[in-house]
Amino acid sequence: MGNPTNLPTSSDTFLSLVDTVGPMVARVDAPRQHGTTGLLWSDDGLVVTAHHALRRDERIQVGFGDHEPREARLLGRDPATDIAVLSVDLDGLEPKPQPPPWREGSTLAVGELGLALARPGRTLRAALSLVAVVGDQLRTRDGRALTPYVELDRTLPRGFSVAPVVDLEGRVLGISTAGLTSEASVVLTQATVRSTVEAIVEHGRVPQGYLGVGISPARLPSSVREQLGQARAVAVVGLAEDGPAAEAGVLVGDLILQVAGAPVRSPAGLRAQLADRVGEAVPVTLLRGGETTNLDITPAARP
Repeated sequence: MGNPTNLPTSSDTFLSLVDTVGPMVARVDAPRQHGTTGLLWSDDGLVVTAHHALRRDERIQVGFGDHEPREARLLGRDPATDIAVLSVDLDGLEPKPQPPPWREGSTLAVGELGLALARPGRTLRAALSLVAVVGDQLRTRDGRALTPYVELDRTLPRGFSVAPVVDLEGRVLGISTAGLTSEASVVLTQATVRSTVEAIVEHGRVPQGYLGVGISPARLPSSVREQLGQARAVAVVGLAEDGPAAEAGVLVGDLILQVAGAPVRSPAGLRAQLADRVGEAVPVTLLRGGETTNLDITPAARP
């Protein structure tokens, strides 16, 4: 059988990728913690790193290659994607690191080779893997939608959180993270990283959707359970004056059954469905007086 056109015939391809992309991969240090990887996001010194690896916000340092580490400023964090964004001054670095090119998530395919590059210490590390899963979407436990959902065929070694995974042409397929699940190396694609970085730069965090309701868990009447195929919902026990729910016509005593067609079975489930829908009108299905009703509600940013 002939060799597939995208399969390297020697290690030269990987050595070239290390030389090309390696200078953009940084070591991130903070007091009383192990080093972790950072990736240069923009030429003005924004660096993406792992939220879970930064236990403290002060005295963070970022080092590219053989350059001396520089003080960095933490701009914000997003636990839902395990991303933190740092700002570091790149002036005087020669050669000046440049951010790598990224692939659009829609172009990723199962079976692609990816080389993950990490710098949890002073030396660069590499790990080879395959794109094993490309799914339409997955919501994290904190409610962020990963679109598409991409998973590697192996769990990457310790220290590879926020390691860029690059294709054979040096373009970033995404950044790996072990902070969302311990069972797989999930890859956050360009759209997810971009929206997270932009929100943190603007707000210091990623705004979370908010309806302005006080809620508690509720069991549905048996007649409704069979009809909806759903045993639990959340009951509205309070309303914020002038909040999105009150303005849309939600009443105390309503049961929230679904958001955008997805069942809501717990307060945590409601928060997850609203997390990244700030400013987006979403259909909400309620049970009121034994009858279902639908309202379009536009979540605001949680105060």
